[in-house]
Parts: sequence; C-alpha cells; structure tokens
Amino acid sequence: MKTIVMFLLAGLTLVAPADAQSAATTNAALRYWMAFALMKDPPADQATMQLFDRVASGASPWDEAKLGKFVDDNREALQIMQRATTLPSCDWGLEYELGPNTPIAHLAKARVLGRLNGAEAARLAARGRVAEAVDVWLAGIRFSQHVAHNGTLISLLSARLSLSPALKSLARVAPQLDAAQRQQVDTALRAIPDAGLDWADAMKREADVLATAKRLDPKVNAPMPSQAKVNEVSAEVAGEVRALRASLASVVRRDR
Repeated sequence: MKTIVMFLLAGLTLVAPADAQSAATTNAALRYWMAFALMKDPPADQATMQLFDRVASGASPWDEAKLGKFVDDNREALQIMQRATTLPSCDWGLEYELGPNTPIAHLAKARVLGRLNGAEAARLAARGRVAEAVDVWLAGIRFSQHVAHNGTLISLLSARLSLSPALKSLARVAPQLDAAQRQQVDTALRAIPDAGLDWADAMKREADVLATAKRLDPKVNAPMPSQAKVNEVSAEVAGEVRALRASLASVVRRDR
C-alpha cells in the first residue's frame, strides 16, 4: 500500500508541472509579461523619446547614436516578445467583472515594447538587413493581434502602435522582397481582419464594461465612445492594410 501511495504522489508531482508548462507554452501573455519584466526604462529626456516614437512609427530615419543603446539594452525583452508572437493564443486574464476598474497595466508596457520592436526593424532596414526587418515587422503585426485580443478600445489603440508602422513599413519595402518574403507578408495579412483589428468586438466589450459599471454603481453616467470616431480610425487602418496588399500585388505584376 505504501508503495502505491508513493507512486500516486509521484504521479501528481509530475502532472502539475506538466499542466503548468503546457499553459506557459501556449499562452503568449505569460511570455509577454516576462518580456515586460526585462524591459529597461525608456530615454528620460523628451527629445529622445519623441525621436524614438517617430522612428518606431516610420516617420523619422533610424538614429544609431541616440537610440542604439536603448534597443541593445532591450534585446532580450524583444527576443522573448518576438518568439511569443508565434504562440497560438494570448489570454491576458482581464477581470471585466470589475467594470472600469479592470486592471490594464499590461497595455502601457505593450505600447513601449511594440514601439521598441518597430525601432529594431527600422535599425535592421537602415543597415540593409531587410529580410530580418521583415521578420520583426511581421512579429509586430502578430503582437498587435495579441495585444488587442478580447480587449476594449484602449487595447486596440495600443495594438495599433505596433500594427500601423509595420503595415506602412512593409508597404515601403515590398519592391525589395523576394517571392518567399512576399508570401510571408501575404500570409500574415490573411490572418488579420480587413480593418487590421476587430473594432466591432471592441465596441461590444465597451458596452459590456459600461453595463457592468452601471450595475456596480447606478449613478455612473459615462457615455459610449463615439462610433463615428471609431469608424474613422478603423477606416484608416483598413486603408493601411489595403495599401500593403496593393504594394505586394504591384510587385507581382511587375515581375510577370
């Protein structure tokens, strides 16, 4: 009997870690939190931070002297994030039953990490390493989908900081891509909504959060976000998706 009990206890100790490991290897959010923990503080001075934002968005060229160390210091965090984007699911464990008090601390960190990813891609492209830059931009597209998953509008607006620069940058370099790289980009586009993100789902969740807030406190009188403004942003991102598709198609026509 003692032998059987010891065997069962040993089995339980093996099963629990295996279950935990399975969750860790399929839920990208757990990896992203590890990347967040390793992120270094962004530049303290406003001018450098503004340059970082412009480079990450594709509005300014890469500046090695001012931004190189910042990207280097975050290399491990970026590598974890980029690997995590290949995982099949992302569950942030958001407690929407708390209504407007739902903790969303991950979004501020995701915004920084997404821009870091864009800055790294800009650096690679500036060095002529376009194929590697493409991989980083594609990771940015996948990251945007994970950041937005099951989120309200603030999640999608945070995700856009990673998505839009990647779409625009890939459209610019499309003429330099070979057939295999163009197929990679096309596959990534097919995996996301036509408007880049699921804006309708986010609006539904906004309504649910507002309903919860009113249930918790009947005095709450918060309005829903403007549908017209959401439609405007959605149309902008959809235009970026279409522009990238058009860029890829023009290269195909040119090569025929």
